[in-house]
Amino acid sequence: MARVEKRFGERNNDDIIRDILREYSSRENPISAKSIIDKAKKRGTEIGRTVIKGFANRMEAEEYQTEEECDEIIKKCRGDEREIIFIKKGQNGRTIGYWMMEMLSESEWMFLMDSVINSKILTQKEADNLAKRITFLAGKRFSELTQYRHRMENQPYFVGDDDIDGKAGYIESRVLKQVYLIRQAIKQGKKIKFNLCVYDYGKQTIRLVPCGRHGKVLPETPEKYKEDVHRICSPFDIIFSNGRYYMVGADLETERRTDLQYKLYRVDLMSDVTINRAKAVTKEEAGLSQLNDLFGYRMETPYMFAGKVERVRIRVDADQLTQIVDWFSDCFKVVGYDADESKYYDIEIKVNLNSFTFWVLQYSGCVEVLDIGRKGKNSYRNRIKETLRKALEKYEEN
Repeated sequence: MARVEKRFGERNNDDIIRDILREYSSRENPISAKSIIDKAKKRGTEIGRTVIKGFANRMEAEEYQTEEECDEIIKKCRGDEREIIFIKKGQNGRTIGYWMMEMLSESEWMFLMDSVINSKILTQKEADNLAKRITFLAGKRFSELTQYRHRMENQPYFVGDDDIDGKAGYIESRVLKQVYLIRQAIKQGKKIKFNLCVYDYGKQTIRLVPCGRHGKVLPETPEKYKEDVHRICSPFDIIFSNGRYYMVGADLETERRTDLQYKLYRVDLMSDVTINRAKAVTKEEAGLSQLNDLFGYRMETPYMFAGKVERVRIRVDADQLTQIVDWFSDCFKVVGYDADESKYYDIEIKVNLNSFTFWVLQYSGCVEVLDIGRKGKNSYRNRIKETLRKALEKYEEN
């Protein structure tokens, strides 16, 4: 479909007509050329019928008379088109009106906006800038329905925000650049080099600092005493879970072990990421075929912790079944329930035990782990019981 060239932020007659079609027209109520002209005049823009026809020609507008013809046009539309302009015709061939169907609806655009402004991995300036660019690319305008975005005065992730020029036209997220770099390394079959960081509270501020075998490497430490804590890993895959990116990978120590196939690294806690010249071990060589099914991996790993996958049985309060579906979709089996199914369901599910432990603790008020397989001290049920006992001790101490 033809496109009219324009500079970033510049609005021309085509944009004005698009705005009018978006705001005042629909399939049920096409807008006439006269109404478009009148509404454009109220916006301070003089356009005529020739301009509207030129817009329709450039946009390769689709003409139809019957609703059946319109349905056929919509069925044949391509997913890579920004919008389709329709011209409703009468039986005499005269134009009744115009309307526009956008490939990205208002609700879908707002979903992208919400994903950005509520992100856990974008700083405030990164989120604001990306939201503006998405809005421009989608051909949208901020409206009364999007005023809520101003109530998001800060972001959970703030690392490096003070160093960003908020007036810059293009700001690319540090975390997203690292994700892209890791994917490039996977494609090239190379290892990556990086620092893994932790949060530290020092000098009355929260900061992200590198961490190694001997602890944190603080910025105030003299250079000659600073330890080089860079890690070199084979990257296997990138997983997006609970709003954050994780790298599935293995350092040299993990590659040599037989009891641990991989480690998980949070990308937003990584810094100084570079592609190393060394050849990486692939996920196929590491025997991680389960990563080929990212959906299955996500269902087995509600929280990002490495561990062994086993089948467990839990009893969940009947009125909390929604929580099971929210986290595990339909990847579970109901194996028992009370007489009238009003009190509980017994459920079997295949999960990563290290990961699932945190999930069980989160829902301990409505979930009980049942014995299956191993029993006694070595059972998973007893492991949860001991964890809860230790937690209770903290509250019982004077």
